[in-house]
This record gives sequence, C-alpha cells and structure tokens, in this order.
Amino acid sequence: MPRLVAALSLTVALFALSGCKGDPKTPEYWEKKLEGARKTSAKVQVVDALRTSGNLQEGFLPMLHARLAAEKRPEVITALARVLGDLKHPSSVEPLQAALDPGASDTDAHLANKELAAALGKVGSAKAAPALTKLLGSRDNYTRIEAIQALGALRAPEAVEPLLQLASDESTEPFLNKKAIEALGRIGDARAVPVLMRMLTKERQGVSFYVESSFALYQLGAPAADALLAALEGRDAELTKWAGQQGVHPASYAMKAAQLLGDFRDRRAEATLLKQLTFTNTDPRIQALVRMQAAEALGRMRTGPAARPLSTLVSEEDPTIRAAYVRALTLIGGREALPALEKAAGQGDWYARETAMRGLALLGDAREQPLFVKWAEAEPARTASECQDYGGEGCEDPAALAQKRAQTLTGYGKLLEEAKACGTDGGCWAQKVSSPDALVVERAALELGRGGGAPHAAALAGRVSGKDLEARSALLQSLDWLVGDSKEAAAKAREALPKLQAQLAEEKGNSRFLKVNEDLRRLIFRLERT
Repeated sequence: MPRLVAALSLTVALFALSGCKGDPKTPEYWEKKLEGARKTSAKVQVVDALRTSGNLQEGFLPMLHARLAAEKRPEVITALARVLGDLKHPSSVEPLQAALDPGASDTDAHLANKELAAALGKVGSAKAAPALTKLLGSRDNYTRIEAIQALGALRAPEAVEPLLQLASDESTEPFLNKKAIEALGRIGDARAVPVLMRMLTKERQGVSFYVESSFALYQLGAPAADALLAALEGRDAELTKWAGQQGVHPASYAMKAAQLLGDFRDRRAEATLLKQLTFTNTDPRIQALVRMQAAEALGRMRTGPAARPLSTLVSEEDPTIRAAYVRALTLIGGREALPALEKAAGQGDWYARETAMRGLALLGDAREQPLFVKWAEAEPARTASECQDYGGEGCEDPAALAQKRAQTLTGYGKLLEEAKACGTDGGCWAQKVSSPDALVVERAALELGRGGGAPHAAALAGRVSGKDLEARSALLQSLDWLVGDSKEAAAKAREALPKLQAQLAEEKGNSRFLKVNEDLRRLIFRLERT
C-alpha cells in the first residue's frame, strides 16, 4: 500500500508539472492557457488568475488587445476589460471602444459594457469621450453610471449637453440625476450653471439634489459665484420665474445662495447679506433661516461690520438660532461682541445661556475669567428654578444637574487661561492644536485661522481627523482661510492631502460627519486644484 500511494503521488506531481510548462511572466504562457481553456468559465478563471498573479505588465498589452478583439463571449470581455483597466495604458482605448456593444440587451452584455466603460475611465484618455457619451443612452443604469463617472473623470466638454439633459431628466432615477450633477461639477464647464442653480432647490420623490448641486457649483468657481450673487440679489428674472412655477419658496435662494457665497468668500455679497440679518417674514421659521444663513456666510467671510448687528441678535432665546449668531461672531473674532454675549448669558434657559457663555469663552481672555466663576456659583439656583418651572431631562436630580453644568462653566473658564497664556502668539496656539481638550483645539484653530498662521497649516491639517464636530469644523474653516490667503499655507496643507482624501473616503456614508465633511470635501478640492 505505501508503494501504491507513493506511485500515485509521483504521477500527480508529474501531471502538475506537465501543465505548468512555460514562464508565467510571459504573455505567451497566458495566451496558451487561454487557448487551452474550452469553457467560458475556464477562460474567465485564466484572465482573473493573470490579473492577480503579479506578473501583469505593459508587455502583455498586444496579446490582451488581440484576445479582446477576437472574443465574443461577454463574460470574458468583462474579465479582459478589468485587466486593461488595471494597466491604464493609452493604447487600450481603441480596443476597449471597439469591444463596446451600445445595443446590448442582456445582463452579461450590459456587465461587459459597464466594465469597458470603467476601464476607459481609468485609462483617462480624452479620445474615449465620444464612445462613453453614447453609453449615456444605455438601457442599463449601471452602465450609464460608469459612463457618467468616466466622463466626469475625463472632464470631457463634449459630454456637457447630454449630461445636462440627464441631470434634469425627471423620467430617470434620482440617483442618475445626482451622478450627472457630480460629473458636471468635475468637468467644470460654465454651461452647467443654469441647470445646477435650478437643481439646488429641486426635490423629486422626496429626494433633494442640494448637496450634489452645491458642490458642483463650488467646483465651477467664478461663473457659479456670479450666478449665485444674482440670485441672492434677486436679479435673475428667469430663475425667479422658474422658481415660482415650481412652487419654490421665494426665500429659498436667499438662503442657499448665501451659504454658497460664504463658501466662496465672495465679498461682493456682503452688503446684501448684512441686509438679510434684518430679513422679516410672516413665517418666523423662514425669517430665522434666512437670517441664520446670512450670519453663517458673514462669519465665514470674517466680515467685521457684521459684528454689531449680530451682537443685537444674540438675545434670541431659541438656542439653535442663537447658536448660529454666536458661531458667526466667533468666526469674525474680536472683543466687540463680548458685552452682548455677557448679557445673553443671563437670558433664556440653560441651553440658550450656555451657547452665549461658550461664545464668550472662545472670544474672551483673562478679563472674563471672573464671570465664569460667578456663573458657576450661581448655577445651582438657576438650575433649581428652571427645573421647577419647566422640568426636563436631568431634573429628577436638580443638584446633580447643576453640578454638571457648573463643571461645564468651569471648563470654559479654564479655556480663558489658555488665552491668557498664548495671547496673539501663533506658535503657542499651534502647540494647543494638539490638546486632548476639543474646546482648546477649537479656539486654537480659530486663533490661527484669523491670525494668518500660515506656518502652522500643517499642524491644523494633522488634527482634522478628530471626532469632535465643533473642533473639526473650526480646523477646516481655519484651513480654508489660510489656504485661500497664503501660498505657503496651501503648500503645507497639501502635504496632508493623501491623508485627508483617505479620511473622506473612510467616513463616506457616516451620518455623524455628513455636514462637516462637506467642508472637508471643499478643502480637498481646493488643494487638488491649487
């Protein structure tokens, strides 16, 4: 029996060796294996094995192109397209285009078209644009998506018109509309502006296109800023007429244009935005939203003259509305708002008061420290009174709740100690960016951003991955200021670009970071294009 086993083992080994003749580092080896494979599934396995073998190189292209031209089975075409996509060689454009089947009607053929389109996008040759544009009319949505994404990556101007039609086509899936909008942003052609302006407020089947449209407009730059300014000031008669026909609220463009012009830091909008701080409407929600968006934009632009009217608005008792005005003041900086914040700290419930106190901690210095001592001492009585009058979370133990709130105020007071230590010393604040205390990081970021701390852009970029939303928002805003104002800052921040790109990809779909990562996406775009 042992002799029989040994003989069988030797036979199997010899058989295996006889099937492995040739050098797997040569295209001849793989071509022979493909010729020897009879079934479609066997051919796909050979191509997939080549793809993962580590032997794939430019010298394989003639063989792969020839196999693609001769191949009739869509499953094998799909596998070959993936291999050519990995190689990303310009010579593959014509073979890949020739293999496309625009009239495909079955699933396997659609899948082949999808992979061929993806491969053409990876190769990145403008010559592929006409063929990819034809695929926009495919009956398969997955193929259309790959074609859209490839055309966006190619920044193909000839695709603008069909993409505009697709972006606003109400008979197609909203997901395809969104992909077309994204591609138009990547292409960056000014012809897209009117459609993108409309899609800012368009909703269909409960789906909003604002996120995609706003970013696409940001990518378009100056032409988009001009259109947004006209919308903000009510000078775009055609857009106004369209909005009325669509039932879009007249204030929608006041809000959305304000936010985007704040992203652009377009100072032409300042006068109109200042007027919007006194905007009135019979619906208090609309009134508040217009004012809040104007405040946010003015804060992003660090519009000094906005500090005075914003200071009058921080008396607003709604905590959410007050927070918007306080945030704008902390972005603008300076001590002008401190008296109003001190007064607001004694008005409203805890949440409204705490918002004002937090703003004061982000703007004040050692002169304001006694206020936090006083407020912390007074908090037990304030909390007991609020619990008695309104109840609410934590009021089952007012003493414990008051202690927790007093600790928050003490923490704000400690932040002023950091302000006392650093003053206007950028190097000192740059060290504070590494603090484990998110509030310290937030203030340090704002100090560096407002103070033009270009040499410290790398330090700011290194902390953007922090999980605290307020601190991350401050870091991103400060980087945006510095990158926009200084080539030195842009160069230093660009060193962190791979890390920032990886972070955005990793956090994609995470609802917690959805809003703040829109700012991250804009920063990455600026660094990529700078």
